[in-house]
Amino acid sequence: MKKLGLIVDPIAGMGGAVGLKGTDGERVLEQAITLGAKPVSPKRSTEFLSAVRRGLQTIDLYVGPGQMGELEALQVDLGFSVVGEPTAGKTSAEDTRRVADSMEKKGVDLLVFCGGDGTARDVLDSVDQRVVSLGIPSGVKMHSSVFATTPIAAATLTIEYFRG
Repeated sequence: MKKLGLIVDPIAGMGGAVGLKGTDGERVLEQAITLGAKPVSPKRSTEFLSAVRRGLQTIDLYVGPGQMGELEALQVDLGFSVVGEPTAGKTSAEDTRRVADSMEKKGVDLLVFCGGDGTARDVLDSVDQRVVSLGIPSGVKMHSSVFATTPIAAATLTIEYFRG
């Protein structure tokens, strides 16, 4: 059975709605929250997983712990395995790299991440080109061609990839 990995950057995209150029750095994230920013990635990840669930009958799904994918998989009622240990408090770029490394070791066929260009860099730093990767757009800065245009487009690409 094919293996799909999902990593969610829970803070990606929060700065855009409040006029900031991202949420890179603790100070900027706190400013975004103070200005009323709300998480974007969880909803987009859930939308992606719901569409994948409708399109693929069987798949081995691996997700990051807690707010890095596990919570979204629970909402969609998909069977899954958690990769990595939960982090105390906020997640970091190091958490993304660590979970991506673990997913590579699990042998995922496709690693999907929800975030922005910073998340894309973290995934690339980890798995380079050894694992096929696809981004669900969620960040403020998304200039990389690794991103699908929408969560549904990412799901469609994922379904087609696994169907061959």
